[in-house]
Amino acid sequence: MVMLVAVLLAALSLRAAVLGALSENLSDDRDAYRGIAESLVEGTGFSHPGTTAETAYRPPLYPLLVAAIFKAGGGDVALAATHAWLGTLTVLLTYLIGRRLGLGRAAFSAAVLVAVDPLLLQYMSFPMTETVFTFLATLLLAMLVDSETTRCFHKGAGGDRQPGDPSHAIVPWAQGRLWWAGIGVVFGLCALCRPTIWAFGVFIAAAWIVRSLRDQQVLRAQVASIWPAVLALAVVVAPWLIRNAIVFRRPILTTTHGGYTLLLGNNPVFYNEVVMRPWGTTWDDAEPDRTQSAWLKDLKLEMQRELPAGAADEPGRDRWMSRRAWGNIANEPSLFAKSCWLRFRRFWNVVPLGTAAELVPAPVCKGIGLFYVVVSLGLILGLLRLTRKEWPRWMPLVLLMISFTLVHLFYWSNTRMRAPLVPAIAVLAGYGFSRWARGPCRALGSLRKIWHD
Repeated sequence: MVMLVAVLLAALSLRAAVLGALSENLSDDRDAYRGIAESLVEGTGFSHPGTTAETAYRPPLYPLLVAAIFKAGGGDVALAATHAWLGTLTVLLTYLIGRRLGLGRAAFSAAVLVAVDPLLLQYMSFPMTETVFTFLATLLLAMLVDSETTRCFHKGAGGDRQPGDPSHAIVPWAQGRLWWAGIGVVFGLCALCRPTIWAFGVFIAAAWIVRSLRDQQVLRAQVASIWPAVLALAVVVAPWLIRNAIVFRRPILTTTHGGYTLLLGNNPVFYNEVVMRPWGTTWDDAEPDRTQSAWLKDLKLEMQRELPAGAADEPGRDRWMSRRAWGNIANEPSLFAKSCWLRFRRFWNVVPLGTAAELVPAPVCKGIGLFYVVVSLGLILGLLRLTRKEWPRWMPLVLLMISFTLVHLFYWSNTRMRAPLVPAIAVLAGYGFSRWARGPCRALGSLRKIWHD
């Protein structure tokens, strides 16, 4: 307990220090979340900053949280404190996941990796969704690995686990309807913060269906217990769906941002200026007159020419960009494949690229690269060392990583998109290193025994 408290205090102190040093980043509203929150506080609704035009371009949870903080009289300090506490709670949840998955003391290693992770530390200082969503996604994982969810992957309704199995230690009320309703609520909050989580839900549901169809006893038991989660999820996301149906006359479940992010990474200019260039080229490094902002300016003019007045609203523009992106993919399948490979490498990249690298001193950049190389090695070791019996308990963590990676093969991708996966990666890395270290430790123990004998 003392060690855990020490890790949490260190994580909180580190976050406070980073927020103090990078306090100006809280005013860097790159994704307009803060501007939407200020519109809510001013009474102009969930609208584009500085206007009264209603929008669904961004998911609602984070702007609502920021608006609540500002409305209560808090400012940047209160927002920074919220980020710091949620980041620290993410460290705690990572430790709990590790303990529940049988890591023992290695759970501290996973918690430390999250506490010092450069991605989480950097983007905690911006008014973006990374900190809140990572906390919610980690909370969801903690609930999933401590529920009946993983039992549906085991033989029989109750599984084949023994009392000594760490995954057997499920608190009794974690198997009830209240716990499942809590899972639905947390998943719904995740969806209202970053819609990418829907892909994870599809993967979890598909895995559950496949296993359940193989065992009717499992199917009956799981259907009876999962419906509270589905109902709670529907209750959480329904207000956003209904609001969009009223405002845009269409029941938008996610956002009107998907078409843009799909087209952003699948257009001829990006293919020619970035995909076909050497690794490390970013769009703004390509050509002075063909930057991302220049492409976007031309795109808006093209939309104005092609879209009729009745279809030029926000959902209409979203659909237009989505159609254009899929058309580009169909016209250039080989370049699309290359861009997928580029997005995969960007998603799992270990060092800053482009202008971001120029802002970081070379020794710090190398240190970040070394950190992520070590963590990636641990992740690979962890995945390779999972036994067939262990896979079901780890399935939520693995499926979260797979689902996010696959989504960002198609949609715009950079290393920042990987931030919500950091806790899952850290737990697997802690497991990999702990298993790897057992061999040398056993050998050292044997040598000591021989020496003393």
